Amino acid sequence: MFTRCKACHTVHPVNASLLARGGGKFRCGKCNKTGDALESLFDEWPGAGEQPAAAGELPVLGISIDLEAAEQARMEPDEAALSGDPETGAASMVARLSWITAAIGTLAVSVYLFAEFFEQPLLDQAALQPVLIQLGLREPPVKQPFRDLSQIHLVSRELTSHPDQADMLKLTATIVNRANETQAYPQLEVILLDAAGQPLSSSHFTPSDYLASGSPGDSGMTPQAYVALVLELPDPGTQAVGFELNFL
Repeated sequence: MFTRCKACHTVHPVNASLLARGGGKFRCGKCNKTGDALESLFDEWPGAGEQPAAAGELPVLGISIDLEAAEQARMEPDEAALSGDPETGAASMVARLSWITAAIGTLAVSVYLFAEFFEQPLLDQAALQPVLIQLGLREPPVKQPFRDLSQIHLVSRELTSHPDQADMLKLTATIVNRANETQAYPQLEVILLDAAGQPLSSSHFTPSDYLASGSPGDSGMTPQAYVALVLELPDPGTQAVGFELNFL
């Protein structure tokens, strides 16, 4: 089959498969004009002045032209090359995708090496960490337990002589976690003071020392929960007239 350019009258060989892919449209290789090949279609090489078949008299092509399928192929009319090989377009598309992939890969490597050269490793950038974690290339950071000692308040305290041991003192107190989150029980430091406010002795207590037996110390202090303390301290003598309770 042949078609003739209406602009410059150049005759081009075509085939049904190629016309179907271009939706019947073609671009003249001589004058670069775009036209409808079906409007100037001939079975044989047309002679000078020969007219194409009239409407309803199109020559039998040997294969039906599915214009809807051609639309789905998403080819622009001016991209339907007049090559006799129907695989040329597919090969061109594969070559183009390969080139784009290679260009993206080259750019990625260049950016990576550039960052390494300036001692700013690309994979260590904070903005990339969520993406790397989502891709499984980084482990998510371990969440640190909440801790804010300023939110632990001492709401009551009393220092008295020990009822059973003459050389000991008993400190009863109540503390509360005012934070909105659970936090670990604090360690305690009790400093006994003389009349001038100078320290006479200090004692340290871990949660296991002041929590009731069987209490789950690792569960932490829940918000607004009150904890009663009963602490036993060595008695430094009559000079001890005050004390400090610190959270560590």
